[in-house]
Amino acid sequence: MVKNRSKFTKWVFIWLIASLVLSTGWQSLASAADLKRYPPPGQMVDVGGHHLHIHCMGTGELTVILEAGMSGWSTDWVLVQPEIAKITRVCAYDRAGYGWSEAGLGPRDSRQVATELHVLLSESGIDGDIILVGHSLGGLFAQYYAWTYPQQIAGIVLVDSVHPEQSLRMKEDVRKKYEGNLKTLTLMTSVLAPTGLLRLAGQSETIIAGKLPDEYQDMVRSLGFQSKAYQALNEEMASFEQSQAEVQDSEALLDIPLAVISSSSLQDFPPGFSGDYMKNLWDELQTDLNKSATLPQVVAVNGGHYIHIDQPELVIQAVTKMVNALQGK
Repeated sequence: MVKNRSKFTKWVFIWLIASLVLSTGWQSLASAADLKRYPPPGQMVDVGGHHLHIHCMGTGELTVILEAGMSGWSTDWVLVQPEIAKITRVCAYDRAGYGWSEAGLGPRDSRQVATELHVLLSESGIDGDIILVGHSLGGLFAQYYAWTYPQQIAGIVLVDSVHPEQSLRMKEDVRKKYEGNLKTLTLMTSVLAPTGLLRLAGQSETIIAGKLPDEYQDMVRSLGFQSKAYQALNEEMASFEQSQAEVQDSEALLDIPLAVISSSSLQDFPPGFSGDYMKNLWDELQTDLNKSATLPQVVAVNGGHYIHIDQPELVIQAVTKMVNALQGK
């Protein structure tokens, strides 16, 4: 009986290992097939060791740069970019690991993201004034970029942006639980993704595919199954506090047009960011960001965190106002 049980356990173990090898191979082949089925709409640009994807539309002296939030990429802006392209040039890009961009090296903090974006813009021939539009974590990255390369910045639009003191102002016990759980979750998914188990379970890295127009949903969901996307998400979450600290250490923005757009609900926020305490904290942080704004704060009353998808007209209007003001219209 013991011998038979031992033999059964051995065969179960072999079957599990074989299944894991097969599913890992399937994940690799499926990811390659997805990238072939959905080629990048823009250009792939070498930023020093890896390539980033950037997609530009429209023409104009001013260039609007769209910076997605954590787990997002250029397709987050499909409802905004074509409208802005009617008045000036606008470019959406994918940070390392997301969308069509290759995985990058080093920590995925504000400094690294800004350095790679600076190289990307230079190599893409974008050397004039830019307006940075950043959503959520992308808003934090936009703030750091503006402080690091102020000579390029004509204006900033923050869309429900992370505040550089979010972790600092959060109660320690709340912060440890919230950020600890997210770090555990993103680490686990980054480990599981290469095995194909998340693809098999239909667990795409992005949560917004179902919010997009029908013609984008399958593409975005498919690209969200890529292992490199989960790895990028994990690395950005691991550097979350460092990214905030780097902005805290930067000098205050001076004489840069700034618009702040904020959500009125905690819908579609990361897991655990909910309840009255988090809502009051987020409102406080948004009000604080708005103290430096040169345009009136806009509060989105419909939808949630993804304002540029739920109410894209608010972002389009804010960018249009800024472009017109900078052009003296």
